[in-house]
Amino acid sequence: MSDKVLLTGISGWIAKHTSIELLNSGYEVLGTVRNKNLVEQTKETIGKYASIDKLSFVELDLIKDDGWNEAAKGCKYIFHIASPFPMKVSNNREILLPPAVDGTLRVLKAGVNAGVEQIIKTSSIVAMFRKPNRSNPYTFGENDWTDENWIEGVNDYFLSKTKAERAAWDFMEGKGLKNKLTTINPGGVFGDALDKKGGTSIEYVRQFMAGKFPGAPKFAVLISDVKDIAKAHVACIGNKKVGGRRLIVGKEVKRLVELSQLIAEAMPEYAKKLPKKELPNFMVKLISYIDSSAKMMIPDLGILMQTDTSYAEELLGFKFKPAKDCMAENARSVVRLGLV
Repeated sequence: MSDKVLLTGISGWIAKHTSIELLNSGYEVLGTVRNKNLVEQTKETIGKYASIDKLSFVELDLIKDDGWNEAAKGCKYIFHIASPFPMKVSNNREILLPPAVDGTLRVLKAGVNAGVEQIIKTSSIVAMFRKPNRSNPYTFGENDWTDENWIEGVNDYFLSKTKAERAAWDFMEGKGLKNKLTTINPGGVFGDALDKKGGTSIEYVRQFMAGKFPGAPKFAVLISDVKDIAKAHVACIGNKKVGGRRLIVGKEVKRLVELSQLIAEAMPEYAKKLPKKELPNFMVKLISYIDSSAKMMIPDLGILMQTDTSYAEELLGFKFKPAKDCMAENARSVVRLGLV
């Protein structure tokens, strides 16, 4: 068996960074795409940063059984990164569950059937920190779970990430294979955009820099550098210490107005367009009726989250990037790619 990695959703932002890290570390990568039309653009982007001699693709759909067992055969590791992250919030809380939960179980079953050595799943801190009646500031850690029964506070995306991660742990524990699974739980993902098909977090930075926000919502988030997330996935390979662990990847919690300040420091020519003040909570709630992307923030408005990620740095063997460097790289890449 070669050091081959099945990497799901390779056309996504985190997955592209992770495939670059894998290829530059000498691994063979088989990337899954939902649509073969995504292959050329993905190959072109990855090829700018790594040799693609050991890169191949397979067209697979998370909501269909077809092909997953065949794809996993001959792979030593699985990185399950694919998961929907829409910009808008749906009124149907369960709309994302088929690809997120059922898709996760398809990938894990294929991995177990193929006898892979390790499965690394990309989750999120959104599976950890949202529950009613929190203190402020609110501290969360590896053993915390979002309350999926909190209807008002847990939207479609939060529900999909929480249920998908719980399903993964339940499945692996049921097979007696918990130590073969590790989850990577980043916060708000920022950093080098690579190409114009960036993630939802990049869209927020783009809108900030384009002057779309008169002020910043009173919302704070753990800042996670996309390259750290990619590096964390690869650092798990063969690392016995990370088996059965949920690794929170990110360095500092920042309010959105602080992110705006960091972008202004890195790109002073955009300072005039960036928000300098915080919006009152009632205004964000009003905006959410017009723009559903604002709904994602409402349950956390005014709450400062806290978490200690030093345990993850210790297990993975490297230090995470500070928010300042991460946001500067994000802003520069948005400009470089002509997104503003």
